[in-house]
Amino acid sequence: MNKKKLLNCIKLIIVLFSTQVIFAQSFDGGSFSGSFNIEAQTYKKDTVIDAPKVKEQVQSNGYMNLNYTNGGLSAGIRYEYYLNPLLGIDPKYKGQGISYRYVTYNTDLLEITAGNYYEQFGSGVIFRSYEERALGYDNAMDGARVKFRPVEGLVLTGIIGTQRNYWESGEGLVRGGDLNMSLNDLFSIEASTNIFAGASFISNYQVDNDVFLKMPENVMAYSGRFGLIGNSFSVDAEYAYKFNNPNVTNEYNYNPGYSYIVNGSYFAKGISASLNLHKLDNMDFRSNRYAQGTEQMLGFVPPLTKQHTYRLASMYPYATKFNGEAGMQAEVAYKIPRNTTLGGKYGTDIAINFSRVQSIDTTHTYEDKSNPGRLYDSPFFGVGDRLYFQDINLNISRKFTNAFKSSLSFINLTYDKDILENEGAANSGKVNANILVLDGTYRISQIYALKCELQHMWSKQDSAITSHDIINGNWLGLMAELTISPGWFISIYDDWNYGNESEERQVHYLNANIAYTYGSSRFSLGYGKQRAGVLCVGGVCRQVPASNGFYLSVTTSF
Repeated sequence: MNKKKLLNCIKLIIVLFSTQVIFAQSFDGGSFSGSFNIEAQTYKKDTVIDAPKVKEQVQSNGYMNLNYTNGGLSAGIRYEYYLNPLLGIDPKYKGQGISYRYVTYNTDLLEITAGNYYEQFGSGVIFRSYEERALGYDNAMDGARVKFRPVEGLVLTGIIGTQRNYWESGEGLVRGGDLNMSLNDLFSIEASTNIFAGASFISNYQVDNDVFLKMPENVMAYSGRFGLIGNSFSVDAEYAYKFNNPNVTNEYNYNPGYSYIVNGSYFAKGISASLNLHKLDNMDFRSNRYAQGTEQMLGFVPPLTKQHTYRLASMYPYATKFNGEAGMQAEVAYKIPRNTTLGGKYGTDIAINFSRVQSIDTTHTYEDKSNPGRLYDSPFFGVGDRLYFQDINLNISRKFTNAFKSSLSFINLTYDKDILENEGAANSGKVNANILVLDGTYRISQIYALKCELQHMWSKQDSAITSHDIINGNWLGLMAELTISPGWFISIYDDWNYGNESEERQVHYLNANIAYTYGSSRFSLGYGKQRAGVLCVGGVCRQVPASNGFYLSVTTSF
C-alpha cells in the first residue's frame, strides 16, 4: 500500500473517532459491526492431477471489515491480506493493506458516499461494481456517489471515480448516472401491477498513448429499461448501446456494441414458468482498454444458464461471452399436489430447465473503406450457427416421510471446449455429457441427520483428447455428510475419473471435511485432492485449481 493510500486511511480513522463530537447534537450513540475471515491451504505437488509445487507450502488470504453507524452516518474500512494468494487467486493481489474505506451520509432526500462503494445500474450490462471474494474478484469504485430522492418513486444516482485494480487504482476515470422510477409511486397509480422504468449512462476516460492506433479517449454507453410486476407475472426488458471501444479483448475492433435482455415469468399456486433471452454484441466494456481476464470490467451479465450445485454437473460451467453471444433459458416448475397417487403424502416437485447459447450472426466487412476499423455487421436479431453451450435438465424431489426426503436429477450438457477454454483454437471440440444424480437426506433423530449423494457422468468429446486435457471421460461421485445438531458437520466425498483417456489419470479425488458453526462463526478443516475447475459441496461453490493438501477456513461476524 503506497503512502497516499496510507494517509487517506489515517484521515478516515480520524473521521470515525471524531464522529461522536462533530454530530453530538444530531445523533445519539452509534454501533460498530464487522466481519472476519481467514482461509489457508497447504500444497503438495502432484504431477498426476497437475497440482503445482508451491515454494511457500502454505498460503493464506484473509480480511476484516469494520463498520460504524450513527443515525444517518456510516463509515468503514476493510483490511485484506494475501500472503501469498491462494492458488486460483490472481498473484497480483500479493500483499496486505487497507483496500476499502468509505464515509456515507444518508437521509430520506439524499445519500452521499465518499471513498469506495459498490453500485449497479439496471441489469448491470453497462455498469456493475461488486466483489466475489471466493473468486478473487473486486472492481470497487473509488471516488464519490450521490443518490437523490426528490419524490417517492424517483431515484437519481450519480457516480465518479476509478476502479480497483488489485492494490492500485485503474487508469480510467469513470463517470455515470442512473434514473430509476416506480411509476405507480411517482404518479400515485393504484393498481395491482407495478410499473418500473429507468435509464443509465456510463462514460470512461482514458488517455490515448497508443503509438499505432487512434483510440477514442472518451467512451460512452447508455441503456434504457422497462418492467412490469403483477400478482402472477413479471416481465422486464433492457436495451444497451456502447460507442466504439477498441480494446485488447475485441482485437481492437471499432464496431459499436449493443445488447438486449428480456425476462418474463409466470407464477401461480403449484406452478411457475420463466423465459429469459439476451444478445450481446461487442459489449466487453472496461475502464482500461488493455485489461484482460476479469480486470477492470465495467459491466457484467450473469450466464444465461442454470448454476448447478452438484460437483459433477458444475464441472463444465458456462461464462458469458460479452463480445458475442445469443442465449435463452426456459424453466417450468410444477408441484404435484399432496395426497395423490403421483404426489404422495407431501407432494412432489418437478422442474425442467433448458438453456442454449450460440454465436451471433456476423458478416465480415474488412474491406469496407467507408467504415475503417469496423470488422463485421450483425443483424439485430441475428443468431449464429455455432453452439457454445446447451443444458437440458430435469429435477424431481419428494418428501417421503417426516424423516426422509430425496431428489433425482438428470442433466444433458453440450460444452464447446474450444470456444470456452481455448479461445477458439481447434484443440478439444465439444464435450457431450449426461449426468445422473440421486441424493437423499435421512433425519436419524433430532440431533443426527445423514445426507448421501450418488453422481455419475457419461462424457465424450467429438475430437481427439490432447495431452494437456487432463479432465475427460466418465466420472463417478459419492458423498456422505453427517449433521450433528446444533453445529457440527462432517463430510467425505470421492470423485473418481475412472473413464479418463489416460490410465495414469484415472484418479480418485478423495476429500474429507469437518466444520463447526457457533452463532455467527464457522470453522472448517479439510484435506484431500481437488480437481481444477469449479467444486460445489452443499450448494457452496468455488473456483479452484488442482491441489493436494489441507484447507482451513474461519469466518465470523459481529
